[in-house]
Amino acid sequence: MPHSQHLHTGSLQPGDPREGYRWLSAPGAAAISLLLLHTSTHREIFGGALAGIANIPQRVWLKNSGTEVIDEAMACTCAEGLLLTLHGGPAVRRAVERELQRAGLAPMTIKHRGFARRALALLPQARGAAAVSMVLEAAGQADVLRATLDNPAGIPQILEETASARFLFEPPRIQLWGSVNAGKSSLLNALCGRPLAATGDEPGLTRDVIEGRVEHAGFELRLFDAPGNWADARGLDADAQQLARRWRDEADLVLELLAPGGRQQLQGSLAVNGKADKPEEEGVSIRRPETLSALKQRLVDHFFGRLRSLPPERRFAVDPTLRADLRELAGGAVTKESLAGTWFD
Repeated sequence: MPHSQHLHTGSLQPGDPREGYRWLSAPGAAAISLLLLHTSTHREIFGGALAGIANIPQRVWLKNSGTEVIDEAMACTCAEGLLLTLHGGPAVRRAVERELQRAGLAPMTIKHRGFARRALALLPQARGAAAVSMVLEAAGQADVLRATLDNPAGIPQILEETASARFLFEPPRIQLWGSVNAGKSSLLNALCGRPLAATGDEPGLTRDVIEGRVEHAGFELRLFDAPGNWADARGLDADAQQLARRWRDEADLVLELLAPGGRQQLQGSLAVNGKADKPEEEGVSIRRPETLSALKQRLVDHFFGRLRSLPPERRFAVDPTLRADLRELAGGAVTKESLAGTWFD
């Protein structure tokens, strides 16, 4: 990561009015809460749990003044200060605020305009650890954005090579497809690591589109099972297949499962042998865990490979609103001065 990802407190001294904390996620019974600290005394808070924190997220146990553990959290430095990912319940939030106030820190009221602040505000929407890391990297690229505003001719290429940034917040939809008993439901269960869809030899067991989610290499994927293709389908089975085709048309990728020796039927699909049970066979098999991992990696590479290959300064435009603004600048609909006023304090 670039140097700008380290904690930037400048010449802050204890009691500096610029010190404080800010919640980046709304209160409530959420799974996680995001907290930004901007202080020179972070090493003394929470029983010293934050001493030695760097730009790589690490697990910490936050303690109160009585050395009682408040919460298990993740912490790392970012361009704006120190970022904590905590459990999102109100009791944890109150306990954390008590310790911060005991340390002399107060809530910060900051205009939600700056590039880094807006990037950090996206963190609750980032899906997967790698997605979170990319958002944190983007938050430190304000200088790159300034240079980009001065050279709008390069914007189309930037937007094109980072098009998959949208999947950091809305995981890609992958539709499993194939004939009856091709192994779609079994594969969905195996990839997701839990029984989501009914399986068996009887055709027509799946009559609905069933969703599962899996995280691999720090990225989240959405997988959808569907009824198998069945020429003799009637009544409910025919309706189910029609529904599945509609969902297939909305997918970002169709994963077409073939029988051994089968041929690809759908143009543009990712076609694999769905029952490659023998070691010498290429494809995927629920009986061969290494093929499941390889398929997950192949899917991650399909959607995120190009994005991951870029240096951080080339993938700063992850914010959907920023991307729309840059597109307008490249098209001459807005001026660089107006965007500078929007994205920089």
